Amino acid sequence: MNPEQHFSPDTVFLPWVDGPRRDHAGPVFVSVTDFHADTGDDARRIYETGSELGRTWPVMQGAVGLWLWGRPGERRGGSISVWESERDMRRFVRWPVHAAIVGEWRGRIGVEVDSWHAALFDPAPVLLRARDTIDRPRRDAA
Repeated sequence: MNPEQHFSPDTVFLPWVDGPRRDHAGPVFVSVTDFHADTGDDARRIYETGSELGRTWPVMQGAVGLWLWGRPGERRGGSISVWESERDMRRFVRWPVHAAIVGEWRGRIGVEVDSWHAALFDPAPVLLRARDTIDRPRRDAA
C-alpha cells in the first residue's frame, strides 16, 4: 500500500518497516506522532533520529510495523506505528534509548499524538485516520 496516495503531495513517507509481529492477525494498537521543530536544523536532527530508531524496528517487541513521514517544508514529521497491544507501545516509550531522546527534546519541539485500538490492522483505515491527525491545523501554529 502506498500511503502517499492518502496525503497531500508535500507529505513524504519512508517505506513500511515490518516489526517482528508483522503477521499478527488480531487486534492492534495504532499511534500517530506529529513533531514540529522551530528550525530546519532541529527538523533535520529529528528526521535523522527517527530514521535511526526505525532501523531498530524489526526487533521491537510487539511491533507490527511502521511508516515514518515528514513534511520538510513545515519542519514536521513523525510516525504511524502499529503494535500488537498498547502495552507493547508503552514498553517502547519507556525503552531507555527512546526515553533519552524524548528527554533531550522535551520543551524544544511541539508534539501531538493520536492513538487508538483497532480490531485488526487494515492499512487503508489506519492511513485515513492518520491523515486526520497529520492534516489538521496544528494547535501551536500561528
